[in-house]
Amino acid sequence: MLSAKRGFTLIELLVVIAIIAILAAILFPVFAQAREKARQTSCLSNSKQISTAMMMYVQDYDEVMPMAISYPNWGTWTQYVAPYTKNWDIMFCPSGGRRLQASWDLGPQYQWWANWQYFSQYGYNWDYLNRANGDCSNFVAGPSYLGGPPTALAAINQPAATVMLTDNGMKTPDKNVGTSISYAPATYTADDACGYGGWGKDAKLWFPANGNTTSDYGFFLPRHSEGGNVAWCDGHSKYMKPGQLAAGTDWNVNKTIDQIHIIDRSQYLWDLN
Repeated sequence: MLSAKRGFTLIELLVVIAIIAILAAILFPVFAQAREKARQTSCLSNSKQISTAMMMYVQDYDEVMPMAISYPNWGTWTQYVAPYTKNWDIMFCPSGGRRLQASWDLGPQYQWWANWQYFSQYGYNWDYLNRANGDCSNFVAGPSYLGGPPTALAAINQPAATVMLTDNGMKTPDKNVGTSISYAPATYTADDACGYGGWGKDAKLWFPANGNTTSDYGFFLPRHSEGGNVAWCDGHSKYMKPGQLAAGTDWNVNKTIDQIHIIDRSQYLWDLN
C-alpha cells in the first residue's frame, strides 16, 4: 500500500522563510560593504593613475606643476594630463554616480562632454600648488592662468607628505557633481596663501564652472566609508579620513570657515613645507 506524500506544513514554510530573511539581513550588508570596498579600491586606482599622469606632465614641462585653471578659456589641469591618461573615465569615482548626472540642476549649458573637465571627481590642491601670496599681490587673472604661479616640483620640500589631489564632490546640489579644484583646510585664515575658501560647516566656495556652492571639506568628499582617496606630490595615493587630512589645524565638523586655523605647520599636509 502506497503512503500518502507529505508536504510542508504552513509553520514549516514560515520557519524556512524566516531563516532566509535572517540570512539575507545578515549577508546583504556584507555584500554591500564588499561592493563599496571594491569601488573604493577602483577609485584608489584612478587616483594613482592620475597622479602618475601628473608626474609625467611635470617631467615634460620643466618640473613645474600644471595650472589648476587656465584663463581666459577656462581650461583646467584635467586637460593638461589628458594626453597622458587617454581616458576621461578615470576622472570619475565609481562611487560617484554618472559623471554629469546631477549637473542638470546647474543648467543645460553644462550638458556636453567638454564640461567633464570642470566636474571631475578628483580636485587639485590649487591653494598651494598654484600659490598666490597671502596679500594676493601675485594673484593673476589672465592671460594664461587664474591664480598664483604654478609651483616647481623642487619647491615642494616633502612631496610624499604634500596633497596633490583629493576625492572630490559638492555638498549641494548633489554629491555626484565634482569640481576640478580642492581647497586646503584653514586657507581662509592663512596668511601665506590667497585663498578663496577652505574647510568649514556649510562653507560657501567658488568653483570654476558655475560660481558658488557649498562644501564642509573644501570639496574633499569622504564618500568611501567616511573617508576618501588622496594623491600626493610624489605620485602615490592612499585612503584618508577628514580628521587625518586636516592635521595641523584646529578643524572640527562644527566650526565655520573663519574659525579654522593652522596651528602646527609640521603636521600640515597641504603647503610646500
